[in-house]
Amino acid sequence: MGEPHQSRVYSDLARFYDHTFGRIFVDHEHEIIEQLNLRPGQQVLEVGVGTGISLDAYPPYVKIIGIDPSADMLALAIKKTRENGWSHVDVRRGDALNLEFPDNSVDWVTTFHVMTVVPDPLRMMQEMVRVCKPGGKIVMINHFASDNPLLYSLVWAANPLTRHLGWTTRLRVSDVLDGHKIHVERNERIARFSFHRVVIATKLAV
Repeated sequence: MGEPHQSRVYSDLARFYDHTFGRIFVDHEHEIIEQLNLRPGQQVLEVGVGTGISLDAYPPYVKIIGIDPSADMLALAIKKTRENGWSHVDVRRGDALNLEFPDNSVDWVTTFHVMTVVPDPLRMMQEMVRVCKPGGKIVMINHFASDNPLLYSLVWAANPLTRHLGWTTRLRVSDVLDGHKIHVERNERIARFSFHRVVIATKLAV
């Protein structure tokens, strides 16, 4: 899969994202963030922060670092932090496949609608687990392919089209969860007929 953030599709959509795709996703993202047991002084790394539509859902007593490779989207996230005076938020350029954070250094790693966009989602998951502290949490919302063979074959056929738009339809949730030292606490569809799932997992102590 090509690197979508290097595509003009993402650059051209950046200024419209909050009013198009963002409006579809934002309520679910805010709902999940508000359910997390975030404690004062904890650090949250949001991988693929985009335009920063999730940032106002985090409480001000935690430190947020949001990374994204898209300069156009990141500019809008930076603008939000400055306009709102969010001193607890730091947004910067970053690569989901090569996180510039030490092992076992972050209390929470969150990512929303990014896993099927990156060129190597398995590497992204490895990196998120690596930087998460033992006992820390990894939180994902994303659309994943169905385990139903018939439905999977239908979305498989659509993949050549969606690749041009910047994402894959072929990634199953088990593809990214299996093989990691994590305990999955929540893995469920957001709505009954939705391909979008919320996953919350705790990193196990080695």
